[in-house]
Amino acid sequence: MKRALFLFSALFITLSAVAQEYTTRHQSLTEPQTLLPVGYIRLVRNEITLPTINGYIPYKADLHIHSTLTDGVVNIKGRLEEAWSDGLDVIAATEHMSIRPVADTEGQPTPESVRLKKSSSAVKAVKSATKLAGDFGLLVIPGVELTGDAKTQGHFNALFTTDNSVIYDYDAVQSIRNARAQGALIMHNHPGWRHATLDMTKFEEAVYAEGLVDGIELMNGAYFYPGAFNTAAKHKLFMTSNTDIHATTAQQYRQNGHLRNMTLIFAKECTLESIREALEAHRTLCYSFGTIGGEEKLLKQFFEASITTKKLSVDKKKKSQRVMLTNNTSLPYTLRIGKTSPVILRPHSSTIIPVKVGKPIECTVLNMWYGAGEHPTVSLK
Repeated sequence: MKRALFLFSALFITLSAVAQEYTTRHQSLTEPQTLLPVGYIRLVRNEITLPTINGYIPYKADLHIHSTLTDGVVNIKGRLEEAWSDGLDVIAATEHMSIRPVADTEGQPTPESVRLKKSSSAVKAVKSATKLAGDFGLLVIPGVELTGDAKTQGHFNALFTTDNSVIYDYDAVQSIRNARAQGALIMHNHPGWRHATLDMTKFEEAVYAEGLVDGIELMNGAYFYPGAFNTAAKHKLFMTSNTDIHATTAQQYRQNGHLRNMTLIFAKECTLESIREALEAHRTLCYSFGTIGGEEKLLKQFFEASITTKKLSVDKKKKSQRVMLTNNTSLPYTLRIGKTSPVILRPHSSTIIPVKVGKPIECTVLNMWYGAGEHPTVSLK
């Protein structure tokens, strides 16, 4: 009995000493909020792996966002934190500048006080975003969204503006002309939003007729507009995919396991001059919820650079071989190889397929689009 009591006492003293050591080491009466050493949660970046094409680096961009300066729920600093965390390299500061129908104010000059009031949010957004961008290593494109009635006018982003305070005009078309006069590139936003079809409104027809449009959103948030391929081809426009974010990107993308919408801009370097040159040269691809859109040639080059092949074994009797396909990127691919059922090749994963000896692997990439219902077919060696 005494022996058992002695062993129990010794064990109690030992455990107490261990507990005391742990408590003393990690928390004390003078520092009651000392954290246990499990790691401090910091803002972290989701690095997105993509291939370089012909010496051009794919910079990840969102050319359409909103903050609390207009109708977004996140302030400018928060938008920059989101962009960095989501893996982006470039954002455009594009707050709303509402424009009115010409019929409402035809023939009236725009008072200076009205112009400055209308422009204030767009001016502040560019100034604030540019000032803070260096803290995150991001490039900010100065811009503004010129917004009118969706059913009768439509929305347009002016990118690479130099002075947002002199863009607004009662005449909606004149607002776009004013931005263009600064050398801005004009992008037609969500062309099918609140429309029964992609047929242009009279206002949009007038803007296009003057040659004022340089680009178009193929994808906006969760919306994909395949008809925009035809518009882009007809009017020689660059194509983009943007979030048009008003809520948080965590709510709309990350919490649901998705990368945010991105315009992949293939440029020599991450500068305003180089990014602009890439847009004007139409070196862009559009990504949204697993779908990739763009011009056929660039899509094929991008896919070929994304995939590596490795021969595993050969069956000489059947003249067939087993080949491993590896997706080296952060984007998924849905493939139809020959006449087989589609194969999903997830980011940074591999699959093994049987192919005929001496024959190329014919892959139709079903989640890539270069036209309405048109998907590129790539021959992999």
